[in-house]
Amino acid sequence: GDPVRLAEVLVVASPCPLILAAPIALISGMSRASRNGIIVKTGTTLEKLAQVKTFAFDKTGTITQGKLVVDKVVPVTAVPTETLLQLAASAEQHSGHVLAQSLVAANTEPLLVATDVKETTAQGVVATINGQVVRAGKASFVTDDPVKKPDQTAVYVSAAGVYQGYVSFSDQVRPEAAQTMTDLHHLGVGNLLMISGDREPIAKQIAGEVGIDQIHAECLPADKIQVLADLPAEHRPVAMVGDGINDAPSLATADVGIAMGAHGATAASESADAVVLKDDLTRVSTARAIAHDTMRVAKQAVMIGIIICTVLMLIASFGVIPAIIGAVFQEVVDTVTILYALRARTDR
Repeated sequence: GDPVRLAEVLVVASPCPLILAAPIALISGMSRASRNGIIVKTGTTLEKLAQVKTFAFDKTGTITQGKLVVDKVVPVTAVPTETLLQLAASAEQHSGHVLAQSLVAANTEPLLVATDVKETTAQGVVATINGQVVRAGKASFVTDDPVKKPDQTAVYVSAAGVYQGYVSFSDQVRPEAAQTMTDLHHLGVGNLLMISGDREPIAKQIAGEVGIDQIHAECLPADKIQVLADLPAEHRPVAMVGDGINDAPSLATADVGIAMGAHGATAASESADAVVLKDDLTRVSTARAIAHDTMRVAKQAVMIGIIICTVLMLIASFGVIPAIIGAVFQEVVDTVTILYALRARTDR
């Protein structure tokens, strides 16, 4: 019944903690992430990342080091091994794919001039070399004939419509990959996927080494998107981690896309919500930990502000706090909320 007392209550009933706490905590979390080598593009990304239940990983260049080296050159015709490798490297010389780079690096012969080069994403390259059409890529892209496939990553080669053989590669699992999967499980991620374009035996071997829960092998970019779209509701939100141009569509499709940007494709980094700048997979689990901690601090800062304001309103309703003192208290509450939200900047 007292208008003065009403004014005293309204003065301390500040909405500022609700307005300030979450944005300041999120920006602080983004700053903390950048100091750890992770660029998070928006505060919404941090919020989603804290809620992620499934992490999906590409294999080559993400779980593995991506530094594939030529292991074997296996011709199936009379063509010499040097010539087979030369044909494959010449056809692939303009491609940015990691396998193409490895072929060119392993080739010791002069690269031949390739014309009419056409690259089909996730399939291979076709080019005209010395007047004959040369195809290099997946077996189904190169020939319609049945092909004996090795249990390794391989590029198959045909010339003038005749299957000539394949070049196989070896790759090493990142030493930190297994620890990253363990850390993600400890951080509350219940489902870890590997989505790879490689054959199933290769994918199973890598998944077993690092502790992946599920594998999806021999996937084209469209298949990767479908795997993410088919995840049940209880396994969402989902984060996708990749580095190649083939991963860009799935990075954009996932609730949170994380690009390994140190050596990855520009398209992947541009389509992702977060970019890991260091060649270190543990930064993915670090990003999850930072996101989780940031949201915890944000919620606590909001609750502290609400509790203090509620207590002050109750006290002011009895006429104990003059309006001018209430105005000072209101600023103190804002300052306390801001300082608490800034805790999200510090590593713990």
